[in-house]
Amino acid sequence: MKQKLLFILTVLVITVTSQAQSKVWDFGNDTTTWPLSSGIGTSEMVVDQLGLIPNATNTNFGAVNASAANFNIFSGETYSAVNRFQMNGGGGVTAPAVPTQRSLYFNVDGNCTVKVYFKTGSNGTMRTLFVTDGTTIFGQATTNMAPNTDLAILNASNTAGATKLYIYGDASNNLYRVEVSGANVTTPALGLDNANSRVSTNIQAVSNRIYVSNVKSVTEINIYSITGALVKTFKTNSDTDFSLKSGLYIATLKTVEGQKTVKLLMK
Repeated sequence: MKQKLLFILTVLVITVTSQAQSKVWDFGNDTTTWPLSSGIGTSEMVVDQLGLIPNATNTNFGAVNASAANFNIFSGETYSAVNRFQMNGGGGVTAPAVPTQRSLYFNVDGNCTVKVYFKTGSNGTMRTLFVTDGTTIFGQATTNMAPNTDLAILNASNTAGATKLYIYGDASNNLYRVEVSGANVTTPALGLDNANSRVSTNIQAVSNRIYVSNVKSVTEINIYSITGALVKTFKTNSDTDFSLKSGLYIATLKTVEGQKTVKLLMK
């Protein structure tokens, strides 16, 4: 009887343990999933159920390279890593809005906790990392808060149930590990397209002109060259059009609904 009870308790412990940590992305040590690289380019992608939103004009978001970190300086921690995942910039928005660049996202099927091990992207500089669902900040942490110098650990509690969660910073941060506990992680649809769908204003290139349509509120428009240089910026509260020289451009539209990023090819 005692042996049977011990067996049941062991099974329960194993079950609880397995449920307590439903998903881990270990950028710092998992070189199979996250091999050394110079970045993911400019196209959004999903890797191991984790969505990656790069910057439209730079290719270095998601670079994985050697940069050892030991989080044992935090009480009770035993995690250390040899590599880092570089965000190389901020998410393009102020939390808790939906980020438009340099961010991570994933779907969960219920309430959960998210733990992120990270480091400032510039030694000695305070940087903040956020976990949100686009409307609520579930957790944030800032580096260079004594006594932990450049390292920080973000603990977030998602209370919104099944939702899409985003991780991004106010500036460049280096990520080492992300843990999700208490809910299942499911493979998300590409998040940038989903974020773009919230913005009603449209922008498109036709021959040598750019047309802005379906403007329902004040819209801030920024046009960038493919190298990242700001070419044109203005605000409008009505449909408009204008011309640009031939080439490939990146347009960002900001309204009360959110932000949208669109590629424009001028002929």
